[in-house]
Amino acid sequence: MKYYKNGRFGGKYDSIAALSLLDILKWKLFSGTLFASKREEPYTLEVKDETERLHMKEDFICWLGHASFLIQLGGKRLLVDPVLGNIPFYKRHTPSPYSADMLGRIDHLLLTHTHYDHFDTASLKQLLPRSSHACIPLKMGKLLRKIDTTVPYTELDWYRTYTDEGMKITFVPAKHWGRRGVFDKNRVLWGGFVIAYGGTTLYIAGDSAPGDHFEAIGEAFDIDMALLPIGAYSPRVIMKHNHMTPQEAYDAFKALRAKVMVPMHYGTFKLSDEPMDEPLAWMKEIVEGTPHRIEFLIPGKIWMI
Repeated sequence: MKYYKNGRFGGKYDSIAALSLLDILKWKLFSGTLFASKREEPYTLEVKDETERLHMKEDFICWLGHASFLIQLGGKRLLVDPVLGNIPFYKRHTPSPYSADMLGRIDHLLLTHTHYDHFDTASLKQLLPRSSHACIPLKMGKLLRKIDTTVPYTELDWYRTYTDEGMKITFVPAKHWGRRGVFDKNRVLWGGFVIAYGGTTLYIAGDSAPGDHFEAIGEAFDIDMALLPIGAYSPRVIMKHNHMTPQEAYDAFKALRAKVMVPMHYGTFKLSDEPMDEPLAWMKEIVEGTPHRIEFLIPGKIWMI
């Protein structure tokens, strides 16, 4: 691992390296964003309850809000970055469509990185006991063991693959970073996942700023569907190093050469300064002028693959 040194991950895809702690503290303390989630906003996404379809045999994707997805592919059930409630400092504006019990059996739990809106301890305490296996980034196993001491897991480096009865789960780069406390910056790797089975390939970006990794992933895999984040991009002086605007996400989609784009990472938590309705509205403006296929999923609604 050329990008691992003195117990921390770094290199060209370490987005926090471009930011100073002072810049981040000034934004958090003086912009009001830290406490914005405590104020009511007249905005929430439509949520569907399709409980009766959650355990169908056919392949499907179900968006659970923010960056959380339940995916069924080839009879395997995969749960990505599950966050079912509030997280530290941020209230959930769009409710989770389903509880942990309603999600049922989980064959593979996929976690992209350690930020609280992707790695939620409260949700994992409910979900790990019903999970058969977890695919996680390098050095995340210690965190997982603090929550559940028994679930089997596989730690993956970038472009390393876990295989299960013909299904391939590959961990791929993202331009981002990781931290949960004051002293653990980049102790755990971060990234996204490519899931391939039976001629269908899905790409889940996790969190990422723009970068040449999208083109590299597109060259390595024939991607049918790309799940890409479009929210938490303001102020740009801070967020341009961590997240993408809707336009940058669309550009990443084209670099990936994927057939379908699914926007995510919006409408659930107010993590940054842009209005909560702006990412979706901006993305819909882009759709009007593009020949590409972009699917806007509704939290809870089953989308057939």
